[in-house]
Amino acid sequence: MDDVIRMTRAQPVHLVVLALIGLVVLVGMYSSDRFATPLNFANVQDQMVALAIVALAQTIVILSGGIDLSYAGALGLLTVVFASIAGEDPASFAAAIAVVLSLGVFIGAVNGGIVTFVGIHPLIVTLGTSTILSGLALLITRQPTGSVPLFFEDLVYGRIGMIPYGTIFTLFLYVLAGFLLWKSRLGLRIYAIGDNEQAASISGVPVKSTKLIVYALSGFLAAVTAIYICGRFGVGDPRAGVGFDLKSITPVIVGGTLLVGGRGGVLGTLLAVIVLALLANVLNFMNVSSFYQWIAEGLIIIAAVSIFVGRKSK
Repeated sequence: MDDVIRMTRAQPVHLVVLALIGLVVLVGMYSSDRFATPLNFANVQDQMVALAIVALAQTIVILSGGIDLSYAGALGLLTVVFASIAGEDPASFAAAIAVVLSLGVFIGAVNGGIVTFVGIHPLIVTLGTSTILSGLALLITRQPTGSVPLFFEDLVYGRIGMIPYGTIFTLFLYVLAGFLLWKSRLGLRIYAIGDNEQAASISGVPVKSTKLIVYALSGFLAAVTAIYICGRFGVGDPRAGVGFDLKSITPVIVGGTLLVGGRGGVLGTLLAVIVLALLANVLNFMNVSSFYQWIAEGLIIIAAVSIFVGRKSK
């Protein structure tokens, strides 16, 4: 357990990402007078919450040696279901939360069950699940639909000073995940399976049930993200999750979590989400096309993977 805690605490990669945050902030301050304003930083936080929660889910899955590419379809379906049920009635709103959280857990459990008991690679399983869920969402509606109560929209956009409630909630989730991974028996099992599944099984770790829990937790966090997205935009959108499958991987890799599993943690992911959100904000101020931003994100992924693969080989 001590090895796991030591492995997931502040590491050189975290210092590198912190330095990148400082560099991006300096470039932003140089590029626009509006960048270093409380209002802009609050807007950046609003924009990063959804990615931060999905990236948290992806981190836990990757640490266990898996991967989850179902977010694109899951978020689309979950937002449509939530907005269709919620409406303006508080009772319907509570029912919508219960239904969507349960559906998210179910989707994750199905992914985990197929991966664990059928033995198909998680990339194939979750990619197929994403396609199915996207189709279901588009069967329900091909355009934004439904609504959420005004009080929920106000809550999502609410702030304490210039710190959005969404930021506080996200930090709370990361702290909980940190305790789960660093202080609980489940966390130890996740790292053990990701590091060496066969050795973990021989050591008595319940590999199948742990994997099932990991994917169910991933589905639960996807549902939380979908609820937040609905609160932010006021409707459900079958295309709300487009791009989140791959975007969720970027901060995990940049934050130092190895794709092979068993190495990394949520601190690096959170720092990477911040630097990526700030970078996107700076590029917008510089009027850089979103197409170039995609190119930059791809180069970042390749560079990060190359660095960490080289580090592990040594």
